[in-house]
Amino acid sequence: MDIQLIDWFFVIAYVVAIFAIALVSRETMHESELKTPEEIAQEKYMANKSLTFFESICSIIATEVSALTFVGIPAFAFKNNFSFIQIYMGAIAARFVIAVVFLPRVYDQGLTIYEVMAKHTGLPSGRRTVALFYSCSKIISVGVRLFSGSILVAQFFQLSIPMALLSVTLLTLVYIQVGGLKAVVRTDILQLSLFIFGGLLAHYLIPKVSGTSWSDLMLVAQHAGKTTILDFTNPWPFVIGIMGGFLFDMSTHGVDQDFAQRITANRNIRGGQYAIFFSSFISIAVGLLFLSVGALLWAHYQSHPIPASVPNADHLFPHFIVNYFPTGLRGIMVAGVLAATMSVLDSTINALCATFYNDIFPKRDPKRMKFYGIIDSIIVAGLILTVAIIAAKSDGLLLLGLRAQSWTGGSLLALFATKVILKKWFNYRLTPTVVIGAYACGMCGVYLNTMILNWDWNLNVYWGFILSTIFIAIYTKLRPLTSELA
Repeated sequence: MDIQLIDWFFVIAYVVAIFAIALVSRETMHESELKTPEEIAQEKYMANKSLTFFESICSIIATEVSALTFVGIPAFAFKNNFSFIQIYMGAIAARFVIAVVFLPRVYDQGLTIYEVMAKHTGLPSGRRTVALFYSCSKIISVGVRLFSGSILVAQFFQLSIPMALLSVTLLTLVYIQVGGLKAVVRTDILQLSLFIFGGLLAHYLIPKVSGTSWSDLMLVAQHAGKTTILDFTNPWPFVIGIMGGFLFDMSTHGVDQDFAQRITANRNIRGGQYAIFFSSFISIAVGLLFLSVGALLWAHYQSHPIPASVPNADHLFPHFIVNYFPTGLRGIMVAGVLAATMSVLDSTINALCATFYNDIFPKRDPKRMKFYGIIDSIIVAGLILTVAIIAAKSDGLLLLGLRAQSWTGGSLLALFATKVILKKWFNYRLTPTVVIGAYACGMCGVYLNTMILNWDWNLNVYWGFILSTIFIAIYTKLRPLTSELA
């Protein structure tokens, strides 16, 4: 595959654009006016509560879709059907609960959601333990997403997967140091625009390459059941998908610092509520856009042989882009995948650095905050890069990334719910013991669901949440806060 100058132009133009946006955002920070480390942290990690509704909703979508959506969702539809959209449908109710119940209790209450959990009745060690568990699970899930984006980058630049991963990570690390959350959010808007444009472009070009109209390709896919969302002869998977999406989305968008800071950093609580709720409908539209790409690819390859160089379905769409898209448009698609990959990586680094600063290492010298911020970024990026290299040996990226999030999401949600939402009935002190116990019981729930009951992975969060909550209830009875204070 011969890379043309115009392909390079679009990729380089994108890189220049994100650095320009970061520089402009940095100019708005007015660092000379910031007197204390707390003020600097508010600017770097909360954008000084200046996000608009438009910035918040675009950043939420850009962070959740990622290159995993670009690569994994078409692969899912290619191998299965449109049933994956069930998770997004369940998210509508979940984000309504987040907007109405969660956000009023955490907005303007602290730098991170884990600080809110530990307020009044939590030990610093308990807060640190929650943040550590969250950070570990986040690094694993984002590592998979980073790898998914590197597939196309590696094929386009003719690099090995590890080199592609390293290049994307270094590029993200450099520009994230230029600006804080404001820069991340503003680049997310560009990245989301490129991402959606790439999906629409695929709908136009796949039929052109195939020599068959879009409607005919979709008709072939429909007749084969590739566009099925609900099988009326067996509605149970649809019900499980909706249920799984409800609690799963609550555990990601509700108690994940990466998403929480996008709504708590809004100018006002109403803007954050609107952003998180309406983002669910855009998520459905984006999901359908890329599921349709998978259906088009499946229909195309019914009359064309799948190349021997494609190891699995995850590599199919990147291979198609690199080898069949016209010069120039190919560069736009690569820029779109690069944008999607970086939007997740920059968001995660910023969120985890906020957690490191505020929750895990709160006693570090505040005068060296900028230095520690750089070190934290390097550590987080290095850990994510390590996971991504390991994930390169795995198949089924989409489900692998989501399952990794489901392993601990129920436990984190249980801790948040009992400490913030239901604290009237769960009167306990947040300590390392209760946190570790909740996560241990949550993992037992995941093991029960997947290994013994052999139920759908969508229910991992339910079992994790239920067993973690039972443990916390027992702990509350045995070690109530009143007895500890006595």
